[in-house]
Amino acid sequence: MGKGRMQAVTGRLATLSPVTLHLLFALLLALAAVFGRNTNLESSGLALVWPAAGVNFLWGLWASRTRRDFAIALGCTIPILAVVNLATGLSAVLALSVAFGSLAQTALSVYFFRRIVPTLSIRTVGEYLRLGGVAIGACSVGALFIVAGSALDGAAEPFTAFIPWLVRHAVSLTALGSLGIVIAASIAARARGEVSPPLPSARRAEYALLVVLSVVLYVATFGTSMALPVAYTTIPAHMWAGLRLRSAWAMVHGVISGAFLVFFTLAGLGPFQDLRPDIAAYVAQSFMFIAFSLSAVLALSMDERRRLIARLYRATDEAKAAADLRDLVIGRMNDGVLVTGPDRRLIFQNATSARWLGPGTAQPGEVWTRDYQVTASNGEPLTDADNPLTLALQGVVTERLDLDLIHRTGEVKYLSVDAMPLPNGQGALVVMRNVTDERVHQRDLGRFASVVAHDLLTPLTVFDGWLEMLEDPHLPPAERQASIERLQQASLRMRNLIRNLLAYSLAKEEKLSASRIDVAEVAEGIIDLRTALPGTQLPAVTFDVSAPHPVYADERLFLQLMENLIGNAMKYGRTDGTGEVRVSTSTDASSGRTLVHVQDNGIGVPEADLERVFEEFHRSENGLGQATGTGLGLAICRRIAESHGGTITVRNVEQGGAEFTVSLPGAPGQLPEGIPLVDAEDSPQVPAP
Repeated sequence: MGKGRMQAVTGRLATLSPVTLHLLFALLLALAAVFGRNTNLESSGLALVWPAAGVNFLWGLWASRTRRDFAIALGCTIPILAVVNLATGLSAVLALSVAFGSLAQTALSVYFFRRIVPTLSIRTVGEYLRLGGVAIGACSVGALFIVAGSALDGAAEPFTAFIPWLVRHAVSLTALGSLGIVIAASIAARARGEVSPPLPSARRAEYALLVVLSVVLYVATFGTSMALPVAYTTIPAHMWAGLRLRSAWAMVHGVISGAFLVFFTLAGLGPFQDLRPDIAAYVAQSFMFIAFSLSAVLALSMDERRRLIARLYRATDEAKAAADLRDLVIGRMNDGVLVTGPDRRLIFQNATSARWLGPGTAQPGEVWTRDYQVTASNGEPLTDADNPLTLALQGVVTERLDLDLIHRTGEVKYLSVDAMPLPNGQGALVVMRNVTDERVHQRDLGRFASVVAHDLLTPLTVFDGWLEMLEDPHLPPAERQASIERLQQASLRMRNLIRNLLAYSLAKEEKLSASRIDVAEVAEGIIDLRTALPGTQLPAVTFDVSAPHPVYADERLFLQLMENLIGNAMKYGRTDGTGEVRVSTSTDASSGRTLVHVQDNGIGVPEADLERVFEEFHRSENGLGQATGTGLGLAICRRIAESHGGTITVRNVEQGGAEFTVSLPGAPGQLPEGIPLVDAEDSPQVPAP
């Protein structure tokens, strides 16, 4: 039968109505009782098997889901069994005793099995043995009814019926009951779509060989007139079935093998033919049960082993997936994470930790070493006793300890470190957070406060002083005009300072959009504006603009950049009328980016300040006496360049003066991610400040 058809059949079985199932169970119970009554050994009146006990148990177990169905199942048991037994030759007393005994043992077996095995399953050897124990107890109670019926029927020794009833009913209830439960579970699983993978050809050939061997052994052992005790020769077939077949098929093999035994024994063949009929019945039933249980127990053990192995594989896969996910999450963290054992051997560190601490520290399994200098935030060297890792290995928790890591290359990392011991002395966990930006931000805030306190407070002091003078009604007109001019200069200085502070902040935080910009056009516009406005022209300056290469940048910020660079070149140029400012462009051969050069022939930049000139609020000593400023102009230029993925550098030229070079995108593909390109015609035109 194909998979699709099998799926359809199991689906229909799983959806049968309760009425249909009651009718099917009633029919099966009647057929099983008729079959059992026809397995009597000659001259004994004892049935060799009694499958009705197993069918009755399965009916009651299914019906026990509701009280109504359970009452129907138990109520139908009495008339069905009584009628079958009367029709097959038993007296009315014995027929009713069999019916009521079966009802009692079914009710008891269902009740106790539901209590002992709440899952109502036979998936393990323990559940099979529990069903066997329930069967023996319940069938012992049922046997008391047949003993009482035999006494009422006038039997000389009524208790002789106890053992035959117990053996026949307990064997049937255990074997058919377990087989029925397993088959029902298989049908439900298939109905849910849980289909086992197809058997390989080698396994099918093995099963076919098992069937042939089992038939040959049972025919040779029980199908001949030989009375030698060779029944044990069939045991290997049951062992083979139990070890290689699933539990359901192993139980089916045991039941079919038992059918062979019953058929040949009833025919007077096999090793039990010379025994007394009552003894032969016991021996045959015992052998059937042992052979069936051997297959069932082995198969259930193997199924349980397969499930445990599958569960172990699933747990291993889940653990591996969880570990991979953990490593992925920790590996992508912006914080550095490292774990060491109690002997300081490295167990794990993520990429961030390895990048910050350097490659010379340790590899997994190696003892942790330190290839850098560590100082506290106040600059004092950190001793090994105060090291967060050492403290964590001693059981001491460290929280938010600020440390400075100074590598041999001179690179400094500012870190906030948390360290804690692992449970049960397994080592230590260290988590590091890079607080370099926070330190820089705090430094900026400090410098900003200093600037506000000095550069803003000074003009306000000037305001107060000159306003107080203006209050004098006798102040001469010339001095009054001079006071007003000084107030205007102080106001202009405050506006410039505030404007530069805002520009410095927006140069990094503002959302950018790029367009194609003609560098020469922007530079000439700035030059025209500076030379045309009165009061802004410094001593005579000669300008040379040769900038054929375009840049792709935010237009407003680029105007700010060029305004600052050209303005600085004019402010710090020569004051004797020979000043020169040259604006040019070139292409970086390695990156293809556009290089914008602004060169002057002025005072230049002291060698000691070449690395610091772009820091916030920094001003070189040689420029303090030539022009006023806030120290933010070049810092703004650096932020503008970095926001476009570029750099800015400065060098002193041999003829005197300095040359500033800014690297900016020379093509749309060189723009950093997140900066959209807009058409130059649609972009807002922002005039030079």
